[in-house]
Amino acid sequence: MKKNKLKILGIILLVVVVFIISTSRIGYYLACKYANHKIEALNLPDGYTVYGQTKAEASDIYWVHMRSEKVIICEEGVEYVQDYIKKNNSKLALAHISVGEFAGMTDMCMYDFDALSDEEREEILADGSEKYVRIVYEHKYLWLPVSWIFFDPVY
Repeated sequence: MKKNKLKILGIILLVVVVFIISTSRIGYYLACKYANHKIEALNLPDGYTVYGQTKAEASDIYWVHMRSEKVIICEEGVEYVQDYIKKNNSKLALAHISVGEFAGMTDMCMYDFDALSDEEREEILADGSEKYVRIVYEHKYLWLPVSWIFFDPVY
């Protein structure tokens, strides 16, 4: 009888700890680090440079989701990077990953081309915006603590 009570107490304690971690800043930090890891673990083509840092945040734009973004500069362009990533990564690694243009219109991206200064936009356009590639990991959640939406992005 005493062993059963200890088992039940252990399970309840584990549930409480998991709940506290998942709804706190620690849970947010771990979820952001996981989202960043999903992008950083991809096999990318040689010879690219990183524009900015990989960063992740929770968002409730259109739906509740965790989003991580990385912008790279690759001379071969967006289509080459898309093909390379599809050929050189497993389907599991590509889950929730999308690759697209950096200069496209969007209201959900952390690295928003339209939010850049005029000098930065002109520099990118002069350099050739087709070389700038946005890699995004985006995972929808059925739930997300409301407090997470107000936390700063994690780099």
